Amino acid sequence: MSLVLVTGGAGMVGQHVAEAAAARGLAVRLAERSWEGRAHWAPAAERIAFDVRDGAACRTAAAGVRAVIHCAAVVGPAAARADAAAALAVNVTGTANMLEAAHAAGARLVALSTATLYGHRPDLAPLEEDAPPDPLGLYDATKLMAEVWCTAHRRAFGSSVASVRTGFVFGRGTAIGEYFLPRVLRGEAVRLAAGADHPCDFTYVVDLAEALVAAALAAELPATVYNVTGGRLRRRADLAAAVQAVVPAAEISEGPGTDPARHLRGPCVIARAARDFGWAPRFTLETGIADWHRRVTGAGP
Repeated sequence: MSLVLVTGGAGMVGQHVAEAAAARGLAVRLAERSWEGRAHWAPAAERIAFDVRDGAACRTAAAGVRAVIHCAAVVGPAAARADAAAALAVNVTGTANMLEAAHAAGARLVALSTATLYGHRPDLAPLEEDAPPDPLGLYDATKLMAEVWCTAHRRAFGSSVASVRTGFVFGRGTAIGEYFLPRVLRGEAVRLAAGADHPCDFTYVVDLAEALVAAALAAELPATVYNVTGGRLRRRADLAAAVQAVVPAAEISEGPGTDPARHLRGPCVIARAARDFGWAPRFTLETGIADWHRRVTGAGP
């Protein structure tokens, strides 16, 4: 049985990647900086602890694996701004360390990146991977730096590596972003002054996890960067409606217009992922919300 290393293993994406990998018949070495106090539910053959800033620990962790799916990061603009040095060390140096470790082990590295690095695109034009990046904050900048390093390493040393850009990821374990469902399940009312018309290219975390595993297993990855999102623009009003469909008593009110706290961008073009590793999203916004609700409440089939 092939073994894959998943970093950031206690996080939202890492847990779902472990589940998707196990469903493909892979053994999972699930890694986190520390498991103390961290809830985890995904299957794993091994659970290990190490810091991606430690190059020697990365090499030990990657020994004997077929692929590394690298999800460990300081995630989101607020966290990166709060500790810029940590964001640089984890997101850039940590990715470089994991790539060196994967390359030494003869393994592929699939690194989780972000579509946020496309920047503010109020024309809402579709975004292909070769669109010029324009990071708005430190988080986006660290992800772009990591991507550039991975691409350069591949050209210099022939390493097997690719970065996956995603955005507006919702699902079980969400820690950033406002996706309504956790709050309404706690019985809270959601009242926002504006944002119902804000366009978002939503990504269900199960789809993202399946894409990361598919990229890790592909015979070849001709490109170094792939968009993996829902691939279409929806409004935040659609998100509210999807949540209310599964929780009819939910109290969600959101004023019209766009949210000034969120930048604008168009949908990601996801044809490259379909071409190179046969991936397409299985879930819509509505079916993703319904699946998330089922997973956390046990309701439905």
